[in-house]
Amino acid sequence: MEMKNAKWSKMLAAGVVLGATLVTSSFAVTSPDFPMAGFATQNGGTTGGKGYSEVTVDNVNDLKSYAKAGNKIIYVKPGTYMGPVEVGSNVTIYGYQGAIIAQPTTGSAMKLSGSTNVIIRNLKFKGVGAHDDDDEDCLQVNHESKNVWIDHVDVYDGHDGNLDITNASDYVTISWTKFSYTSASTGHQFSNLIGNSKTKTSDRGHLNVTIHHTWWADGVVERMPRVRFGKVHVANNLFDSKNASYCVRAAIEADIRIERNVFIGVQKALDLYTSDGAITAAQMIENYEENVKKPQAGTGTAFKPSYSMSLTDVSTQAKAYALRDSIKLYAGATLPDPGSSSVVTPASSSSAKSSSSVASSSSAKSSSSVAPASSSSAKSSSSVAKSSSSQGQAVSGTATLTKHGSGSANQEVAQGAAITDFYYTIAVATGATVTGLPQGVTGTLKGSDFYISGTVGSNVAPGAYSFTVTTTGATTNASKSGTITVVASGTAPASSSSASKDPEPAEGSSSSMELPNSSESGTTILSQVVGVHANLSVEGRTVVVHGISQNTAPIYLFDQQGRLVAKSLASENCSIAVPRAGTYLVRIGHETHRIIVR
Repeated sequence: MEMKNAKWSKMLAAGVVLGATLVTSSFAVTSPDFPMAGFATQNGGTTGGKGYSEVTVDNVNDLKSYAKAGNKIIYVKPGTYMGPVEVGSNVTIYGYQGAIIAQPTTGSAMKLSGSTNVIIRNLKFKGVGAHDDDDEDCLQVNHESKNVWIDHVDVYDGHDGNLDITNASDYVTISWTKFSYTSASTGHQFSNLIGNSKTKTSDRGHLNVTIHHTWWADGVVERMPRVRFGKVHVANNLFDSKNASYCVRAAIEADIRIERNVFIGVQKALDLYTSDGAITAAQMIENYEENVKKPQAGTGTAFKPSYSMSLTDVSTQAKAYALRDSIKLYAGATLPDPGSSSVVTPASSSSAKSSSSVASSSSAKSSSSVAPASSSSAKSSSSVAKSSSSQGQAVSGTATLTKHGSGSANQEVAQGAAITDFYYTIAVATGATVTGLPQGVTGTLKGSDFYISGTVGSNVAPGAYSFTVTTTGATTNASKSGTITVVASGTAPASSSSASKDPEPAEGSSSSMELPNSSESGTTILSQVVGVHANLSVEGRTVVVHGISQNTAPIYLFDQQGRLVAKSLASENCSIAVPRAGTYLVRIGHETHRIIVR
């Protein structure tokens, strides 16, 4: 058994937030710990292993034994654990960064069958690859399982599906989760079923499911989700798979409330499938649709939830993009490790009290460290980021790194400016390291993605910084290289901007800038926004944007969940009041920046 902090244990078991008011480092690897919401809070609530003893496991036999027995809080060390893992009742399963549950050739990675009161968080579920044959899903909620919260997990390449909820299971919430498929999948890339048969009339009155702040990413073709019989609240999610034929499908007796979601570049946001029987309702409510080729108005009036839930407004492109950026940053297995130093940041003033959030400080073991540069042409330090997942069991096979994001692996950036973010998706490995980056630019692991981001130090020596990203934990590891060329401040770099830009947004792209309180350091200009020639500083609880013209688009301030906090028209010295210390997203025109106000 391994646990250092009793308060941390209780928070993980029940999703309870402790209520402090400190803020995290601007380069923290982990995401805020948003509390439980939706149907999992109903029917007496979902507490998982709260009140039971705790155990930390580092091998698959112990994981399977404790999970099946239930009545436990289980922490899963980094490494790959081959399923199937059967889950009992009254159990919390929480992973360290780099903990992967793998699906065998036949069967599931993890299965809940008749389980009650279960919390599953901060795990990656790696499927065997989607193929058009009869097998099981990567993660299953089945046979009247009730009160289940699945939060901050990354599920991909499920054999038959990624995650299905079937056979009268009930009171389920899926939140801050990422679903995707990679090149390991060759067909049947259909992510989620809620109700698995038109003849399963015993599902009537069950299948009450909430899905919020979840990302259906590239590779997903259909079923996001497909619903039969159930009442399903699909709210504040992101759908931007370039492979999507349809997103949400309503089938026989489905009652779906599709509310304030963001649909970008998909064929159809909603598909009405009436061949198997009449649809109860599939109501589209205040969603944002951009480049959706076949719009669908929906049908009927959906149920009203029995719970209260604060939802982000997505009525404009700026608001929708803020939610998109938040989900891309935080969805997946991105929570802090058990026992790490964690501090709490408040929610925005527009949110309910239950929307307080927890984030990891930069002192967590998984955060980046700084080591001297080996380059003879530059004397400033380069950052070395290591995932804690380099510990534990090795993955058998040859690792791969696949680059994504709008930022180039070879780019120029001025001293004191942010690079254009990019990331590498890791497969057949437990983590990654990076060496050779200029000071201020770091590598951080977020689920299965390894991000390169940050702001070059203002005193970094100009020159070419050659970096190498290398996977860890595989039988044969992979490497990718690139060069960040730093130019003197005031010199225009070859790249057009140091921030994420639309219409080709980076996956999870937001430059990170920390704004110290002016009472400590005066009105300090921290980072130049190259695209619009702006500087940001903070004076007390006011963010000031300097040096932009009145022709620039309005400036928006959002909280971590993408909710609008304030809006200001552009002016030469634009001021935006910040309600409290915390992490915010600032949007200037088509550029999004993440700031932290102390």
